[in-house]
Amino acid sequence: MSSQVSNSHYLYNRLQVVVMIAIIAVLFVAAGSALDVVHLFYKSPPAPTANQNTKGMGRQTTNQKQGSYATSTGDATTSQQSGSIVTPPLLVPTGNFVSNHHPNLSGSPAPNTMTSVCNTSAGASCTITFIDATTNVVRSLPTQVTDKGGSAYWDWKLQDVGLTTGRWKIEAIVRLGNQTQSAQDEMSLEVGP
Repeated sequence: MSSQVSNSHYLYNRLQVVVMIAIIAVLFVAAGSALDVVHLFYKSPPAPTANQNTKGMGRQTTNQKQGSYATSTGDATTSQQSGSIVTPPLLVPTGNFVSNHHPNLSGSPAPNTMTSVCNTSAGASCTITFIDATTNVVRSLPTQVTDKGGSAYWDWKLQDVGLTTGRWKIEAIVRLGNQTQSAQDEMSLEVGP
């Protein structure tokens, strides 16, 4: 009889081990399925490429439906259907067109280095121009395309653009498709010696 009890006890212990292994296996399968379900609903955004603008905000998304698509970049959306392209309205440029309205060519007492920012629609080309108030000579920063957040940035020196002593009107001009917008800085650029 003791051998029967011993065998029963042995079988009972083996059954417990098998049940525990089965429970653990079911938990692993359930956890793996849950991860797959989460993965189906969450996809991480693609990593930016070397030529992709990354300074601004926004993430590019594309929706496709029967020969039409919409691309959203920040606040800008372009749609194409049956070969026609609809460009969103171009925003009037804003920003700190110059970081200092009273610089000096010599760099003293005010520095001759500047920072400029132009904010408008994403993907627009932006140029900041300077017009001499007495001679109407025009100088400009190199044109830049705004990033996904709609911003373009410049770090520059007065001499790089060819600005001379005097008063210069400041204007930002932006273009997107066949649209153009511009804005003038309320203050002139007063360049000292």
